[in-house]
Amino acid sequence: MRKGFTLTGILAIWLVAGCTTHRPDPVPFLGIPEAESSDQGPVGLINGQPCQIKNVTAVSETTYREYQTAKQAGRVFAEETHGNIVYYAVKEYRDVRFDNASAWVEVIERFKAKKP
Repeated sequence: MRKGFTLTGILAIWLVAGCTTHRPDPVPFLGIPEAESSDQGPVGLINGQPCQIKNVTAVSETTYREYQTAKQAGRVFAEETHGNIVYYAVKEYRDVRFDNASAWVEVIERFKAKKP
């Protein structure tokens, strides 16, 4: 009976350790964790509701081919490689219309693509 308890205890520890060691750490790209966005853009009302434009997006997954296309077109202004993942960013300018004003906003869209 004691032997079975020990084996069960070892199995439980192994499972817990295995689950915690395989969880990837969030990767900060351009100083912001990949799942987060930046709320430093302008604030206004759209249809009477407060709205803040995010000027740096959360990281979206894309294909390596899309990365290469953006790179060849000269749209990539920042990139980092972490293992077999390329993180890259492109800038876009958007005209955002609020109820009583408009703003020309620079938005940095962040992506990641797995290398083949």
